[in-house]
Amino acid sequence: MNNFDNYVEIDHISRTDFLSRVFTYLGLGLGLSAVGAYAGQYLLPLMGSAYMFGMLALVIAEMVLAFMIGHDLERRDTATVRMMFIFYSLINGMTLSVVLAVYTAASVLFAFVTTAIVFGCMAIIGKTTKLDLSRFGTLFFTGMIACIVLSLANLFIFHASGMEIALCYIETILFLGLIAYDMQMIDRYYSQAENENYAIFAALQLELDFINLMLRVLRFFGVRKNDN
Repeated sequence: MNNFDNYVEIDHISRTDFLSRVFTYLGLGLGLSAVGAYAGQYLLPLMGSAYMFGMLALVIAEMVLAFMIGHDLERRDTATVRMMFIFYSLINGMTLSVVLAVYTAASVLFAFVTTAIVFGCMAIIGKTTKLDLSRFGTLFFTGMIACIVLSLANLFIFHASGMEIALCYIETILFLGLIAYDMQMIDRYYSQAENENYAIFAALQLELDFINLMLRVLRFFGVRKNDN
């Protein structure tokens, strides 16, 4: 059974309002990532020989911001968390611009629409299922770490196309599970919410799920510009 139904509602905001704020921030984050991706296609090449260092700096900044957003949510000022989320989404888009630039605009649009539909279906499943998905959280995250390690090993050592395809399938399944898991976790965040920080953090996790799933859809169905 889903144990989240036992959480006590707080007085200053309803569950529906909290969920609405989560998806408002999710929409904001995805929109800003789109802006960042568009800007990155024009700004990053201007770095010239410092391009790789610039990308590395952006990736590090993205990781640091993601960690800081989820750290000390009870005490941190909401305006600060909101600003970090905005910067994170913009930087995330800029790092993604390198990947998205490889594919045709039609492929990116197709991947976005497909991901939105699948994301919506998994979000509904996560919100309505009576199964407590919290028990699978460790499995999902352990699986993702294993996939990252194997992907790096394949990139630098094995160079096996079959392993790359297999890992892409596994990662897709894991992210589908994570969408449902993170949707169900929103109820837990709601029970702890002293301010909007938990709504922002929940939106961050869903944004990560959405973008990573979209990248897998692109790998399966995307048409590269140099293939035309």
